[in-house]
Amino acid sequence: MKTVWSNAEKDTNLPSLFGKMAPEEWGKQWNSLVLKHLGMEESAELLETLHSKWNDSMSFTPYPETKDVLKELQQRGLKLGLISNGCEEDTHFFLERTGLEKTTFDIIVGVDTIQCMKPHPDIFRYALRKLNVGLEEAMFVGDDVEADYEGAENVGIHALLINRTAKKVLSDLKTITDLREVLSQID
Repeated sequence: MKTVWSNAEKDTNLPSLFGKMAPEEWGKQWNSLVLKHLGMEESAELLETLHSKWNDSMSFTPYPETKDVLKELQQRGLKLGLISNGCEEDTHFFLERTGLEKTTFDIIVGVDTIQCMKPHPDIFRYALRKLNVGLEEAMFVGDDVEADYEGAENVGIHALLINRTAKKVLSDLKTITDLREVLSQID
């Protein structure tokens, strides 16, 4: 997908509009761009089919410990937030597909919430304000060095990088290989 995204950046400002326009309209424009790059003629029927196939093909399975760890964090009385570089509506859809309840999280922040993506500091600051949590109380766990780890750290949030494969050692970063390790990081 990076190749299409790179081509999209050359051909249009569509990537910069992600989260700044209605998700349905953005999706239609994105699918139109995909068809163009595939050399296919666009039609309303083909766009609808492509949209439907994207949604139908998405199935997610959370890591085995995810539900238990989230439940334990809730039982400890911690506020939980989810920050995604996807749109809120899509994040709700993905949660449903994983079998996770959106009510597990006190807040869900997508790019369309405040029109910026991780690692932009405003998306992290917005989540902290909505949770009414100070920097010293916050912890962010993510799997992307730049968007998640560095984004959170640059705001002053304690960050953990989840590196499940541990193939690439990132010695200068605070890493975990299993979500259960978060429990030992909490005072």
